[in-house]
Order: sequence, then C-alpha cells, then structure tokens
Amino acid sequence: MSQERSRCRAFSPHPAKNGTKVILSVDDEPGILTSRQLILEIEGYDVLSAGDGVQALRIFTEQAIDLVLLDYLMPGMNGGAVAERIKNRNPQVPIVLISASPVDELPLVCIDCFVSKGDGPRVLLEKIKQLLATV
Repeated sequence: MSQERSRCRAFSPHPAKNGTKVILSVDDEPGILTSRQLILEIEGYDVLSAGDGVQALRIFTEQAIDLVLLDYLMPGMNGGAVAERIKNRNPQVPIVLISASPVDELPLVCIDCFVSKGDGPRVLLEKIKQLLATV
C-alpha cells in the first residue's frame, strides 16, 4: 500500500473495452456520483457507480475493477468496512477514500490514498493516474 496521503452509469456486467480502466465510484449522494462520473468519463475511464456499500461489493464481485473511489460516511456500511472487504477479496485493487472529514479523524486501514472532497477534481484525477500507473 502507498503511504502517500493528500489533503451514472448504472452497473453493467460487461467488461470495459479496448483496455479502458474501470473505476468503481461509491457515494450515497447521487449528485456527486453523477458529476464524478462525467469528469472521469471525459478523462477516458469507464465508470460504474454504487449508492451504498452493499451495492459496491456486489458490483466488485461481478465486474473487473481497476480502482475504487470510496466515500467514507455512508448509511449502513461505511467506507472503512467496504474497503476492508474489497482488500480481502483483491488486495491489488487501489482504493481512494474520499471524505469531507479531516484525514486524522478517519481510519486509514485498507486504503491506498485519501482525497478530501474539497480538493477538487484535478487532485482526484492526479491521484487516480498515480495509483493506476503502479498497478
């Protein structure tokens, strides 16, 4: 795991074409999922979205995922629990935890990078590129 830290489309069972990287975006706020998907698709990524941890884990088990963007504060299963289950299933898949909460208040076990929701898309895209380059 990297020690580096930094301050919708519906699920489709079909794999990405032409080597496109598949990103699973998980957030309980539909507006965030939609805007994140648009930004990532403009950058050439294939994006699958989940509105909660249970849906995210289902997608993760049914689809080849290259990277996970994971909100921490969600009803039901929080991002930490989802990250732990993802890493137990496939420890090679990078996980970016995204939260409005300060990093020092979050458990950072099982994640590869932290991005604050306030950092903006440019920071998020840079972290995604860095992590995908190491996989």
